[in-house]
Order: sequence, then structure tokens, then C-alpha cells
Amino acid sequence: MTKIKVNLGVIQETLLITLWARATEIKQSDPIIVDPKSAEILQAIDYDFDKFINAKNSQTGTCLRGMILDNWIRNYLEKYPQGTVVEIGAGLNTRFERVDNGQVRWFDLDLPDVMELRKQFFQETERRRFLTASCLDTDWFEYVKAVSMQPCIFVAEGVLMYLNEKQVKWLFSNLLQEFPGSWFAFDSMSPLIVKNQKYHDSLRYTSAKFDWGISDIHKIKNWDNRYQILDVSRFCDLPNQYLKRFSLINRFLFSYIPVLANSYRLTLVQFG
Repeated sequence: MTKIKVNLGVIQETLLITLWARATEIKQSDPIIVDPKSAEILQAIDYDFDKFINAKNSQTGTCLRGMILDNWIRNYLEKYPQGTVVEIGAGLNTRFERVDNGQVRWFDLDLPDVMELRKQFFQETERRRFLTASCLDTDWFEYVKAVSMQPCIFVAEGVLMYLNEKQVKWLFSNLLQEFPGSWFAFDSMSPLIVKNQKYHDSLRYTSAKFDWGISDIHKIKNWDNRYQILDVSRFCDLPNQYLKRFSLINRFLFSYIPVLANSYRLTLVQFG
């Protein structure tokens, strides 16, 4: 079978790291995420995934991140079974396949080059639509509003750190104004990680660069006091059974050294 060549922008290429992380997780004896669809896609793409083979922290961390975000969406769907999920920067993510409850309305949002690739592996349905746009655009809001009768949940996995702070604030402000009461699940890192990104075990094999960092995620309340933080998950909050896959020194540093313990986190926010 002829493999599919990829032609992605610098930042967009990072979606292949997360694809690789989920696809290879299936080989673990106690997998965090079981994702055969990602394994299938990986085999169909012509790309040097072997360069990530030693990026074990990224591989495990990506799957843990996905698990936490999946669980937050499941919690949302328990409250709003016919709710709306908007995956910002969908990449080749298989989250819909992992959490679909048979009723959710779903939008996968990404840039044109990514969406062109995505359409080779996924199809739109009555409940699942593709939006070709930047998260900083606003035209796509109307498509979401047309089907959403309740608060939505927006998810940005591995996205915001590639924006600058002005762009992040713009996105938050737009979602607050247009979708009051909705939820936003995302990951963020501290300026320390941004400053030392050259040591990142997988990003260093690409040309992408982190930009936005925030030392304390609760500081977003200073942007607007209507940003209500519902939940925060850090390294030290993860299940012990999975922490064992990290080295002893990493477990110690990222659990007990405050500046490192707060260097990366997932956050669930409600607008208003």
C-alpha cells in the first residue's frame, strides 16, 4: 500500500507527535489509552516516526493528557448528553471515537493543511462536522451556535502554547462573549518550560516553538473575573500506576519542587 505523504506547516507538524504517542501506547501492558484508529493512521503515513522513539516522557505524558481531557468531556456529556464539543486544533485526534455517547454534536476545527490530511482518515456525519479555520477566526462561531442549545465544551490539546499571550487572551475573550456558560479544557505550561524548550524530548525534532507560558493558571482571573476555574490537574495529581512509567528523579522533581510541580497543567474553565 502506498503511504500518504504529509505536507504540514511547522506547528501543524506537531500533531504527528501526539498521533505517534497514542498509536504506540497500545503496545503497553496497561495502556492509558487504547486507540487502534491512531495505530492504523500511523501505519498509513509516510513520516519518520522513529526519531521520537526515545521521547518516552512525551509519549506517556501525551496519553495521560488525553485521558484527563477525555474524562472531562465524559463528565460534560453526563450533564449534557446532547451537548456540543468543539475540538480546537483537532489534528488527527480520535477523541470523538473514544468518548462518543451516540448523541453529542461534534466539531473538529483546524487549519486547511491539517483538515486536508484529516479528511483522508475521518468522515463527517450528521453529528460530526469539520470546520476549516483558525481558532482565532470568528466566522466558525455561527456554525456552532446553529446546533448548540446548551453550553458547549471547547477543547484545545497541545494548542495554546504555540500562540502568543495576546492571541490566547483574544480567544478566551471571544469564547466568553459568544458562548457564556460554556466550558474550556486546555493545557498550559510555565515560562520556565517555554524558556527551556530546547530540552523537550520530542519537540526538538521539529522546528516548532512554544510561545505562551503562564506561571500560575489562576492568573487568568486577572484577565476577566468571569473565568471560573473548575478543575486543575498537574503531574503530581496523576494516578500512581502511571507515574511509575516516569523516572524516579522526574517523579520527585515534578511532585515536590514547587516551580516544577506547577510547570505544566491541564485546566477546565467555565466562562461566566
